[in-house]
Amino acid sequence: MAGAPSVRYPVRRSPFLAKALGLVWLAGFLALAWAWPVPSWRWGLGAAVLLLAGSAALRFWLGTAEGEFRWDGGAWHAPGKVPLSDAPVVRFDGDRWLLVQVRVAGPGAGPASQWLWLEAAADPPAWPALRRALFAGAVPEPASEGIVHE
Repeated sequence: MAGAPSVRYPVRRSPFLAKALGLVWLAGFLALAWAWPVPSWRWGLGAAVLLLAGSAALRFWLGTAEGEFRWDGGAWHAPGKVPLSDAPVVRFDGDRWLLVQVRVAGPGAGPASQWLWLEAAADPPAWPALRRALFAGAVPEPASEGIVHE
């Protein structure tokens, strides 16, 4: 959105997110442990799914980006100062937490998704400005290459 104020926001791996994912996994583990006296093929399948879910949650958490997320008034930049190919998409809004998916220009193969877990506690004074920029529909300006204006 033209005219949206520029904002810089720190991004880091969240201990809160790690605990939340761990508690969900622990609930699954306890449910599986409760069913232990009656092992069957279903129990084995549940154990396999639990292990896969735990490894997926860990991989997701380790894959969340770290650095600085910013809107400079004309374009969004992901951590690592990479311009985004599309506008960021808020996938979860918990008021004090946001899960944002961004698409960064990948080398050769096109854009790749990157996940940002943003917390108000990381920079409370900048939090309202970040939310305004994200929800105001601030989009990157289109690249001029290959665009014909008539």
